[in-house]
Amino acid sequence: MPVSPNFAHLCKQCDSWCCTLVLPPITSQERQNILNAGFTDHFYEIKKGIYGMKPDSNNHCPYLQQNNTCEIHNVKPVLCKIWPVVPRYKNKRRSDIIIKCPLYPCLTQNDIKQAKKEAKTIPAFIVHHLWKISPEIKEKYKRFEHEKI
Repeated sequence: MPVSPNFAHLCKQCDSWCCTLVLPPITSQERQNILNAGFTDHFYEIKKGIYGMKPDSNNHCPYLQQNNTCEIHNVKPVLCKIWPVVPRYKNKRRSDIIIKCPLYPCLTQNDIKQAKKEAKTIPAFIVHHLWKISPEIKEKYKRFEHEKI
């Protein structure tokens, strides 16, 4: 998928904004993959099958390192892997948007196509929960333009 270590310098340009906006809800299996890889458990159960991440003291992803790279890169959740493609439901229809962060101009059409394919594997209950965000977070999202893809 598009976000690889090769793009880490781009993520640093915006201070890894995606890792500071919304901590993605994840499935039980994604949580287990992270724990099986030996990482600290920074999760709480939202409801059966959905886990949230406990933010660090700065309200950032607990796996975001000081140098703005991802500590769990090799086992990170699908929602993180497919960034800046974000699935959503609008008018009861599932679609995807792309956030125009610094990574956006470097993505190929194949990268975007692959991200959309992976987005389809995310359960609907995770996508619905992803968009249960505060008005303050919605305001922060306005930092980046987006478009439907």
